[in-house]
Amino acid sequence: MGGNHFLALTAIVMGLLGSVEARAQTTQWLEGHTDPVYDAMFTPDGKWVVTASFDKTLRLWDRKTRQSVRTMSGHTGLVLSIAVSADGKKIASGGMDNTIKIWDVPISSPVASHGGHTGAVRAVAVSQDGKWIISGGADKTVRIRGIADGKPVRTLDGHQAAVVAIAARNDGKQVATATESGALRLFNPIDGKPGGTVIAHAGLVSGLVYAPNNSFVISGGSDGFVRKWPVTLPPVISATGHAAAITALDVSKNGSLVATASADKTARLWQRADGKPLRQLDPHPAAVTAIAFSPNGSQVATGCADKIARVFQASDGKLQKPFPAHAAAITAVALSANGKYLVAGDASGAVRIYRIADAGVQAMPTGHSGPITAVTFTANSSQVVTASRDKTVRVFSSTDGKLVRTIDVGAEATALGLSADGQAVIGAADKQVKIVTLADGKTVRTLAGHRAAVTGAGFSSDNKRIVTAAADGRVRAWDAKTGHVLQYFSASGSVAGVGFSNDNRTIAFAGEDKTVHIEAISVAMVMAADEKEVSSLGISGNSSQLVTAGPGGVTSWNAGSGQKVRTFEGLPGGAQSVAFNAASNQLAAANVKTLCLWNAANGELQLKIATKSPVTKLVYSADSKKLLAVSRDKTIRSFDPTAPNPKPPEPPSRDAAQLLSGHAGDIHSIVFVADNMTAVTAGADGTVKTWTVAAAGFSQNYTGHGGYVAGLAFSPDGSRLVSSSADKTVRLWDTTTNKVIRTLSTQPSQVYSVVFSPDGKQVLTGGADKSVRLINVETGSEIRKFSGPEQPVYTVAFSPDGGSIAAAGVGLGGKRTVYLWETGNPKPSKELDGHRGDIYRVRFHPTKPNRLLTADYTGVIHIWDTGTAKSLFTTRITAPPIYSAAYSKDGKQIVTGAKDARAYLIPVPAAAQ
Repeated sequence: MGGNHFLALTAIVMGLLGSVEARAQTTQWLEGHTDPVYDAMFTPDGKWVVTASFDKTLRLWDRKTRQSVRTMSGHTGLVLSIAVSADGKKIASGGMDNTIKIWDVPISSPVASHGGHTGAVRAVAVSQDGKWIISGGADKTVRIRGIADGKPVRTLDGHQAAVVAIAARNDGKQVATATESGALRLFNPIDGKPGGTVIAHAGLVSGLVYAPNNSFVISGGSDGFVRKWPVTLPPVISATGHAAAITALDVSKNGSLVATASADKTARLWQRADGKPLRQLDPHPAAVTAIAFSPNGSQVATGCADKIARVFQASDGKLQKPFPAHAAAITAVALSANGKYLVAGDASGAVRIYRIADAGVQAMPTGHSGPITAVTFTANSSQVVTASRDKTVRVFSSTDGKLVRTIDVGAEATALGLSADGQAVIGAADKQVKIVTLADGKTVRTLAGHRAAVTGAGFSSDNKRIVTAAADGRVRAWDAKTGHVLQYFSASGSVAGVGFSNDNRTIAFAGEDKTVHIEAISVAMVMAADEKEVSSLGISGNSSQLVTAGPGGVTSWNAGSGQKVRTFEGLPGGAQSVAFNAASNQLAAANVKTLCLWNAANGELQLKIATKSPVTKLVYSADSKKLLAVSRDKTIRSFDPTAPNPKPPEPPSRDAAQLLSGHAGDIHSIVFVADNMTAVTAGADGTVKTWTVAAAGFSQNYTGHGGYVAGLAFSPDGSRLVSSSADKTVRLWDTTTNKVIRTLSTQPSQVYSVVFSPDGKQVLTGGADKSVRLINVETGSEIRKFSGPEQPVYTVAFSPDGGSIAAAGVGLGGKRTVYLWETGNPKPSKELDGHRGDIYRVRFHPTKPNRLLTADYTGVIHIWDTGTAKSLFTTRITAPPIYSAAYSKDGKQIVTGAKDARAYLIPVPAAAQ
């Protein structure tokens, strides 16, 4: 900070023995108010400074960093007086709106910090009853601990990648977790038992929320999609028995059986319902390389490395008929629906159509120049469709083998499936999947996303879904109409075959891992929410709408149908974070520069707040009264999300109500506890922290005064608050019940100032009637009226030992007197002269009864030795008028507010302390 920015302190030589001239020590200022600062004081612990301003707000400042950590908005008039309870937990403010408001003093540091994870903690959730914290991170573990004591309760095991999202269901019966590899898992938090796993996204899961009504769970991902899941997932069946890799798989048309072929020279049938082995087919002399059911399920055809195709009876596994040997290993087989034909393709590229009745050759289609990878019949048995590594799919007549059509794939065709309505799904070595019309060979749609060569493909019986598999072990289920991925599945190693059951949702797949996997498409809805990624996700409190944020913007969606409701304007370039409030009437989103809040019903922008650091996470409290924003600067800011009323011409900004800090690394996750006061965060520093979040606005509003509130003071024990007003009254309030106890005093004119005695039994008042009065708190009776002042009294004070009082205010001419009394004597014991402007504040040192601070309208501040009546220190603020001044707890610093909207922190020389 340059020297020209320092406050110029002017020494006023008073000619008094022992006076200390203001020295060139650093005076600091607090900057943020937009109008003059009327009152300022330190909290009792000395950590914070509280200021009140003509801009109708109060601010709480970190004394050490001089940063505003809370802005308190709620008064509708100038704020004239403040008081802080002795325990430092409450602030009272009074203003021109005739009200007194009570505010929480926030705790800016975490209440608790828990370790236990190795590496970054990426996600956190809290049980609805507020008893448990559930956290997960880079160490692939999810830990449940007590929120009260931080003690471990249990671990949810089985994750194969870093856990990046966690959600807890409102009924406390389920927890959902998600990983950076896209897996979503459900658990019972009571006993830790898993409730199912799905692969929800192709990569990182960026958002995970339960419907507040507990009926479904929503995930959003880096793939740009949002998926809706049931809270009960179907079981996953893994059937084992093969001694070597499975080379082919087929599902019977009625969905009851799964057939597998293996390099272990066996072909097996399995019950689809439970995965139990049913039987083996009669032995093969070599690896079984292809397998297929007849459409009626009565027969099974196999292809073998011994170059022979065979047909077996499905009911008993007995060999019905072998067919003439090919010149190379059989790679694909199929049986026609009319029961007449078997088609087989081999590694040399040859295709043969056989008559099942006599094993004779019906036709020998030609044209392929590479190994055959798949063969199938059309539904009416009239045509054979083949796929080859020669980059073509060919359609032949079943009866004579004549070529009907050649479809150029552009890459090795490695998988093939037909729909009942004349479409083909073709998988290729270039990782692409094409849907083509057999009638003309035209491409209807290309499905992209596989990361390895496609090894299997098929349609559901209703033609609405497609399943594909790849050499990397990943299986995808697609919506045939939209081309969107419905769900992902996986195996260890390349998948050799995949197929649908007749229910159009259950699939079976198998491959190198020797295991038959039987799983179901459980996704209830898929939404293409953003062309690039879903960065953040939220849900309305009534479970009816979702909201997403991403590079494409902020959008709300119907949670039932997945239809877009509206786009919210105001964040060009998209958004990184979003949240929906529980009241379902507001949502918030932010990008690197701006935080916006909208009316959820009509998209009207209500608040537009410039942010000091990019916001990465947002969360509302359950009562919708607080909004927390996590920023890249490792801080958390609390905002009052209340929409301005009346509506201004342009959406206004709003200062943070609270600033929280304490993490040593990025904050990855944040959640509110249902008590609306506690937040829990997870950070890259490996910790989970809990925080107390103050009310974003005032916690109580005291009304009853008929004029502005000029003075406030808490009793020493904080149980009572006394107020003085322009309505000529002094009132006593109970801070526990938040009700007025009584009117202590009614005076002839405005009462400007009021303070409690150190023992809390008396209050001292000063007012426009030129009086200083001592009043009994319990009875309201006037104990004593002090003589001396001849003009209105603006300010009064008790010494810390209660033995002395001071008062000052208006004067005439060039003289403004500070009066001192012994508490028991109504006559002044001393008069301090030195001020030329009306005196707005007198304050005794917190612990020394012989030190008195005074400040006047012209900007002059004195510290007096009350024993000698001499000024020990004097300075002048260059931006008068000033209306207040107060000591820090240790008496080494003064705070005062000024006309330039700043509060100044002034060091007190040692000789004046």
